[in-house]
Amino acid sequence: MLVHEAYLRLSGYPWKSATHYLALASRAMRQFMIDYLRAKMAQKRDGAWLRVGLEDTPGDAVDVDLNRILDIDKLLDRLAEEDPRKASVVEMRFFGGLEFSEIAERLKVSLITVKRDWQFCRAWLFEALTAQEA
Repeated sequence: MLVHEAYLRLSGYPWKSATHYLALASRAMRQFMIDYLRAKMAQKRDGAWLRVGLEDTPGDAVDVDLNRILDIDKLLDRLAEEDPRKASVVEMRFFGGLEFSEIAERLKVSLITVKRDWQFCRAWLFEALTAQEA
């Protein structure tokens, strides 16, 4: 459903390359996912938890706090104000599942730069999320 919605949002949108398309798809998937989570949380029942299957362990599932994903979305918006490239790295990697080399190609930076940005963002997000819990 997520991929179909992303495709519908991108149909007719001019893109320059496959990597450009994947970057746009990452953004569309993020927007669709956040819209879906907000609607899910607005329901009276089901609360703020969602059961999600994991790719690496077929058949297994984990409970995901929907508030946590919405917090990540807000933090990414904040990060985008400070450093749009780093926010794009997270968006393409986390929401789009792009490889580091694909992200580097799209952003026209070196592979090591993308890996450093990813490492920085993971630490930054972890610190910000931990601070919110306190």
